[in-house]
Amino acid sequence: MNKEVTIISNNINKNILKNYPDYFVVEGTNYNLEELLTKDKVIFFESFTKLSEIEIKETFRALREANVSYINVTNNIEEVLFTPYLIIYDVNKILMEGPTLEVLKEEKLIKKLGLKLPFIIELSYLLQNYDLIKEVYTSKESLKGALWN
Repeated sequence: MNKEVTIISNNINKNILKNYPDYFVVEGTNYNLEELLTKDKVIFFESFTKLSEIEIKETFRALREANVSYINVTNNIEEVLFTPYLIIYDVNKILMEGPTLEVLKEEKLIKKLGLKLPFIIELSYLLQNYDLIKEVYTSKESLKGALWN
């Protein structure tokens, strides 16, 4: 398994945690980052609902630097952009997995599950349709740079 993964589903339940018995489980936003840095593998279960994008990125950066593998289990589509690998889950089975941007190209499957594309990805696709940009951007900052340069 990849070291940095997001699992997304509209039907997330704790049964998914059984698939990752060797991971240290974090539920909720009240966790000690220093303690997590001592683990080999961490799984976050709906842990970032009250955190800012900066706080989430900082957590993942620290884990990456400490060589800690992590999985983020969420139903928030915006969080998929924080990891390079994405698994779409539905009713306890994997429907699709792969590099995040490749999986997000499967817009019909994502919408069929009741999810939307992350805003910045959807905007990138629209701007590509109008030949205003050539590639898909994953952050507001990089998209702004491409548009205004």
